[in-house]
Amino acid sequence: MKSVFEFAARHVEPSLKKSLILKLLARNVDRAYIAKCLDISPSLITRYVRGERGLHDLGAISEVNSMLEDIADKIARGEICGWEAYVEVARLTMYVLYKKYACGIHYLATRDVNPSTCNICPTIFRDLFDKFPRDNYSSKP
Repeated sequence: MKSVFEFAARHVEPSLKKSLILKLLARNVDRAYIAKCLDISPSLITRYVRGERGLHDLGAISEVNSMLEDIADKIARGEICGWEAYVEVARLTMYVLYKKYACGIHYLATRDVNPSTCNICPTIFRDLFDKFPRDNYSSKP
C-alpha cells in the first residue's frame, strides 16, 4: 500500500489548492499575490485553473468548502500568507484524510485500500483533531 502522505501530496493537497485558488480568483485577488502566498509559480496557478492539477472536487463537501472559504477570506484580507497559508492548507489536508473524505479517491487511484474497513487516516490523525477541534482551526498559535 502506498503511503497516505504520498497519496495526499498527489491527490488531496492539489485538489484543495485548486479550490482555494479558484475562490481567491473569484474574490479578485491578484494572481501574483496568490502565487506569493501559496509559494507556487504563476504558471502553476494557470494549470490549476485549466484543470490540469487538482482533479478532485473536495470543495463539493460542505464542511471542506466552508473551511476553504475561511482560508480564502484570510488570504484575501491579508491576514495570512506564506507559511501561515501553508499551515492552513496542510491542516485541511490532514482533516480531509482524518474524516475519510478522500477514501473513495484513494481507492480509485490505487485500488489498494477498502474504504469501508480502512481506518489508517483516522488513527493517524485522531489525536491531532481530538485535541484541536475545528473550532480552534487556525494557523495562529
